[in-house]
This record gives sequence, C-alpha cells and structure tokens, in this order.
Amino acid sequence: MKRLAGNRECGPNAPTVARSLTPPMLSKQFIQQIVRLKPSSTTHHECRQCGYSVEKEIDECPQCGSHEIAAYDLE
Repeated sequence: MKRLAGNRECGPNAPTVARSLTPPMLSKQFIQQIVRLKPSSTTHHECRQCGYSVEKEIDECPQCGSHEIAAYDLE
C-alpha cells in the first residue's frame, strides 16, 4: 500500500483553508458570548400601593411613601 506524504498531497495551504471554513458559530468568541449570557429571568420591583417602579435597594416608594415593595420574577 502506498503511503501518503502528509499535507503535501493537499497542498501547502490546506490547514489555512480548513481553518477558514470553520463555521463562525463554533468560533472561540461565539462560545465565550454564550457562556457570558445573563439568565433569562429578571426581577421587577414596584410599590404595592401605587404601582410605581422602584430600584431593588429602595425600601420606601418615592411616589407615595409606602414601605410595601413587591418583587416580581419575570421570565
């Protein structure tokens, strides 16, 4: 059986061409973007009295002064 001579049968640029044919979705940058994605759920905070949207750290509604702040997990 005849033995093939490495990459010489394909030409000197075969590895370069093979790398350029890699789908972009398999690239290192694409995989890193997927890993860094935030969870799909978000928490919304609002006053139970007046419905005013507030930040997470707020304990008192700036609109009506109520201390009843609700947290809703949205997906």
